[in-house]
Amino acid sequence: MPYEAAVAVDDPTTVAVERPGGGGGGNMPPVTRFAAIDVGTNSVHLVIAEISPQGDFRALGREKDMVQLGKGGFSKHHLTDEAMDAGIVALGRFKKLAESQGVRKFRVVATSAVREAHNGGAFVDRVREELDLRVTVIPAEEEARLIYLGVRHSMQLAAPGDDDDLIVDIGGGSVELIACNSQHARRLESVKLGGARLAELFMRGDPPEATDIKAMRRHLRKVLDPVLDRIGERPIRRCIVTSGAARSIATICAKQRPPLMEGVDNELRIPRAEARELKDRLLRMTRAERLALPGMDEKRVDSNIPALFVFLRIMQHFKFDTLLHCDYALREGVMIDYIAKHRQKLAARATWPNPRTRSVVSLAERCNYRRQHSQQVAALSRVLFDQLAGLHELDYSYKELLSHAALLHDIGHLISHEGHHKHSYYLIRNGSLKGFSEQEVEIIANVARYHRKERPKKSHFSFKNLKPVHRRPVRKLAVLLRLADALDRNSFSVVHSLRCRQERDRIEIEIYAQQDAEIEMWCAKRHAGLFEREFDRELDIVLHEEP
Repeated sequence: MPYEAAVAVDDPTTVAVERPGGGGGGNMPPVTRFAAIDVGTNSVHLVIAEISPQGDFRALGREKDMVQLGKGGFSKHHLTDEAMDAGIVALGRFKKLAESQGVRKFRVVATSAVREAHNGGAFVDRVREELDLRVTVIPAEEEARLIYLGVRHSMQLAAPGDDDDLIVDIGGGSVELIACNSQHARRLESVKLGGARLAELFMRGDPPEATDIKAMRRHLRKVLDPVLDRIGERPIRRCIVTSGAARSIATICAKQRPPLMEGVDNELRIPRAEARELKDRLLRMTRAERLALPGMDEKRVDSNIPALFVFLRIMQHFKFDTLLHCDYALREGVMIDYIAKHRQKLAARATWPNPRTRSVVSLAERCNYRRQHSQQVAALSRVLFDQLAGLHELDYSYKELLSHAALLHDIGHLISHEGHHKHSYYLIRNGSLKGFSEQEVEIIANVARYHRKERPKKSHFSFKNLKPVHRRPVRKLAVLLRLADALDRNSFSVVHSLRCRQERDRIEIEIYAQQDAEIEMWCAKRHAGLFEREFDRELDIVLHEEP
């Protein structure tokens, strides 16, 4: 983030020291393009979003491909070669699409089908090797937690102290049930009752045979009822359903109703009476007849029947009249979770777009630096470097290193106030600064080390670590840092601008302040002798107090 405008050394224009957040208007902070991919049993879902430094996001696009990764593998817990190939193709297409939108950050999660398959690891390895994407196979409880985050972001959930809400996400392989309010998820449950799983295990006839449906009902009661009993230990006020199956069933129900009048609520929902009627109709139909229903998805034509049985069992248990549908689910939860875990980094990337600067600021923050003072000293250092360029004749790359040294010059206080400049040197050298060469770190550390007390000497351990070519520049930079540090002696940023005038054997620095700056002037003048020794110029410092 720039704090000053650079001017030539012989330009008498006063240069203001701008503070962060000051009135300029200019460039918008950078945003992060992020893609969340949910590799489910039935579908692979993609959402591409633009995340602001404040943690807000805007969806740029959504895609879905019903690859049916788990098809044919539930009884043997095995992903077929055909299913894995289809999954790889879908992920490859999604990756190209996301990258074309400027995405560089991906988070790919896989759920039930990959989690339970004996060869799930082989699929994960193929994705990494063929697409350079890392797939995280998440446990059932984590899947439920992420679904909760997604729904909570989209809908107003129960207030703490009220009866809980119940979120039900029915996927192809499993059903996640979350009893929750707006503050936390009280209970996270997962049962292996996904629509595709139940269809594969129990629906072999066309239309479905009564004996198979009866067996599925028994299985549902055996597996689901104990979970519903545990969830019902506290009252549940309403149920929110999510996932593709829920949307598909809610859409079919909506298309069976008369056209809505203008102004009537058109949100997707599954009324209990309509769900029961739809279930009875589907059981009497052949597969071809079910496909002809308005709103029926071809790849859910079998799994929608078991999903309806699950929903009806839940409505019967809790005496719900209606299930509300929510579009946000796992993939949105993945994105919200990423934002929560990276909020500080997102803000840092916006404030400090340069990765080297981010690394320096990160070290400064870990050492509890005095932010206002350090940034003011860094700003003054950069102004001095620019305005005295004709005098010090240093390469422009040293300006960045001087600025970093100024930000870090006082971090040694973390260890001890006594000799803190030496401690600053140690912390910088061992602070794991990213993006710098070893000698660049030595330059930063040495400049910070010599911002007070002794001037650099060849006998000093720190100075000996520098290559000879860098020793003269470090001596000059250290003098500029001493002056900048002195000009913020009280740490109140009273100096708002300065200008340097260069004559044949004399340098005059005019200081402009809106408050009393006598302490700063006194401290700066104490370094005049060192300045004159290093630059072979007499130094005058003049104060201009301005209203």
